Amino acid sequence: MQQPPIPRASAAMVYNDMINENVRANAERSKQIDASGLVPAAVQWTAELRGLKIPIFWVRVERRADRMDRVNVLTDTFIAGGMVARPAVVKGSSAAQNIDELPVQPEDHEILKPRFSPLFGTDLDLQLRARRVDTILLGGISTNMGVESCARDACDLDYNVVVLSDLCWAADRTQHEWSLTKNLPNFARVMTTEQARSLLR
Repeated sequence: MQQPPIPRASAAMVYNDMINENVRANAERSKQIDASGLVPAAVQWTAELRGLKIPIFWVRVERRADRMDRVNVLTDTFIAGGMVARPAVVKGSSAAQNIDELPVQPEDHEILKPRFSPLFGTDLDLQLRARRVDTILLGGISTNMGVESCARDACDLDYNVVVLSDLCWAADRTQHEWSLTKNLPNFARVMTTEQARSLLR
């Protein structure tokens, strides 16, 4: 299957939740992420995009410490966990900031999302359209949650989405692979950064 090119002039990179809470707060998870090569791949890719003047959007979650900005809706996972909410990633905390390897630059864009999807309750769509973006390059944590939510919503908003598989990670590797191979191809093109690099025009 021959892939259409990726237009540099109308593309933007969207990273989901590349924050300390997800990458560095848990030693075992941090070890797994380091072994995956996610961080150095993202560092290299980000530097290349900056050189090409492709805009970069960092999407991350921040909540009030008392969680009054989040309703604990009933889900199987929530009930199975004893109906105890996960601790909030508190606004302004170190946990809510980008990891040191991927600092936000003045020319970048920061989007604070209130829910799983970067396109729900944020101005991400508005900011992308203001820059005449029609193609979203997408990666981050977690593949089957925030990344997939973004791809689904972006597809419904008529964006072309390119999910960069080596820039995605999830703790559950089965769900990570299922998302990349079964779900995401319905909403996006899934490829590596190497493949995407060869298609940028």
